[in-house]
Amino acid sequence: MSYIGRLPIKIPSGVSITLSENNTSISIEGSHGSKKISPIQGISYKYLKDSQQIFVQTKSPKFKNFWGLARTLLSNHLQGVSRGFRLTLNLVGVGYKVQLGHSVEGQPLPILEAKYKEKYGENFKVHLDQDIEGKELIQNLILKLGFSHEIYLEIPEGVSVICPHYSTLTLAGNQKDILSQFAAQIRSYRLPEPYKGKGILFKDESIRRKQGKN
Repeated sequence: MSYIGRLPIKIPSGVSITLSENNTSISIEGSHGSKKISPIQGISYKYLKDSQQIFVQTKSPKFKNFWGLARTLLSNHLQGVSRGFRLTLNLVGVGYKVQLGHSVEGQPLPILEAKYKEKYGENFKVHLDQDIEGKELIQNLILKLGFSHEIYLEIPEGVSVICPHYSTLTLAGNQKDILSQFAAQIRSYRLPEPYKGKGILFKDESIRRKQGKN
C-alpha cells in the first residue's frame, strides 16, 4: 500500500475544484493560474466539500504504482495555482553575470546588433528597427560564465525571471516540473565544484569543499 497515495490533500483557500463526470480528471483554479489534470490510468479522485479535502483513489492493485505519483502531482499543482513556486540561483565565480535580454525569431538582439553594425555601420539601428518592427520580442536570459562567449537561453512559457543583482536570479511559476527543469538547464553550464566553490548554486545550498593537491 502506498503511504503517500492514501493521505488526503487539504485544498488551499481560494482554490476551486471541478471534477469530471467519472472523477478521473480534475480542473483547479487559483490566484496563480489554472490547471487541468489529465486522467491517469486506474486513478480516480474523491472531493469532500465539507472538509475541503480531496482523496486520490485506486481500486485495482496493478495501478498502485501510480497512486503515490498521482497524489504528489495533484499536491504540486494545488500549491502552484495557490502560492506558486520560486527558485533562487546564485552565480559564484569571478566575472559570472546574468541579465535579461530579448531575441527576435530565435536570434538574440546583441547578435543581431553586431551583424547589422558590421553591415550598415554606425546607422545600423535605423535598419534594425525597420526589420524587427511588428515582430514579437521574446525575453531571454544572458549568462556570462567565464566562457569565450555569452550563453543565451529562451525563458520557457509560464516562467518569470527576476534579476535583482548581476549574480542572482529568481525563477517563479506555477508548474514545479518546468521550473525545476529550467533551473537544471541553467546550472548545467556551471555545476558547483568542490575545490573553489564556484558554480551556479541554489539559495542556501552548501558545497562540501575538498582540499586541492599540493
